[in-house]
Amino acid sequence: MFVKWVKLKNFRNYTDASVEFHSGINLISGGNGQGKTNLVESMMLCALSKSPRTSHDEDMKMENTTFTEASVCVERNFGDITLDCRIDESGKKFFINTNEIKKVSELFGNLVAVYFSPNDLKIVYASPSERRDFMDTDISELSGSYYSLVQRYNKVLFQRNRILKTIHNRQDILDQIDVWNEQLATLAGYIIKTRKNFIEKLKTPAKKIMKYISKETEELNISYVGANGETADEIKKEILKSLEFNIDRDMELGYTSIGPHRDDVKFELDGRDARIFASQGQQRSIVLALKIAELTVFKEELGENPVLILDDVFSELDTARQKKLYDMFDGYQVIMTGTNFKFKPNSSYKQLNVRKATIKSKDFVISNN
Repeated sequence: MFVKWVKLKNFRNYTDASVEFHSGINLISGGNGQGKTNLVESMMLCALSKSPRTSHDEDMKMENTTFTEASVCVERNFGDITLDCRIDESGKKFFINTNEIKKVSELFGNLVAVYFSPNDLKIVYASPSERRDFMDTDISELSGSYYSLVQRYNKVLFQRNRILKTIHNRQDILDQIDVWNEQLATLAGYIIKTRKNFIEKLKTPAKKIMKYISKETEELNISYVGANGETADEIKKEILKSLEFNIDRDMELGYTSIGPHRDDVKFELDGRDARIFASQGQQRSIVLALKIAELTVFKEELGENPVLILDDVFSELDTARQKKLYDMFDGYQVIMTGTNFKFKPNSSYKQLNVRKATIKSKDFVISNN
């Protein structure tokens, strides 16, 4: 698949913009604050139903306007799909081929994109919630049903936590909580099993890519940290046993202390915890390896290539590493932003420049630079 075009109205600093993309490599250059990141943000909004930069939809509306619109046309193996998002006083709405969708989960899987920005280094060094979000976002891109599953889990978790917070008599809690334990453990079994499968598919290509990027000097290992069990039913039983065992602790805390909402992913570099021991440069390489490995996993699941979006990533890499990454992009559409690109790919690509929310592109594709 590849993004054919993007159209924006009142989106961030864009009053009215339209841009066409090459099916291969696209280099979007320009100074800071000109609108490069806003452009790729609009694509991820239409892919994921949310911005990778803000949790407040109003932030994406241009100042002193009543609405914003972002439209993306995606070419798939089976034909073109147009995805639209409109945010106005009534809220946020999504459309597929001009038809409004009723459930957000219907949006997933139409534009499947791997996105990487400098902010994604948090996947390695920040709290476990960053790593859980990374997993859940990626899996949801491939499966709207998984997204719905996580939403159901969060609703059940809310009900269980409400009992723990608001009821202070131990026996009253025990009388009410069993039904929520059963539901929570059942949903947790499916979520954890799906996450484990995803990490299992991701870890081998990520290890291989990390070796390639580091010139065979560093070995990356990725593992899921959570309940034991090979099947969803085995995991459910483990979670249920833990919920019952930890009930006194949960009553004291006022919330549920175990489950997929508390799990983590561990990154080890040469056998050491990358969160603690990896340098910033190594963290960047780990996330790059992770993101490029996602391309492999997504391609296997989809039966076609996903889109790769790199927002201001190459500026931190030396020329040798840039060249190594370009060599890995063959066959994929890549959309990357940067203040400048000192090293260009030795293949066909399209150059675009953004200045004050005006997008200018060459009227030809440069080959064999």
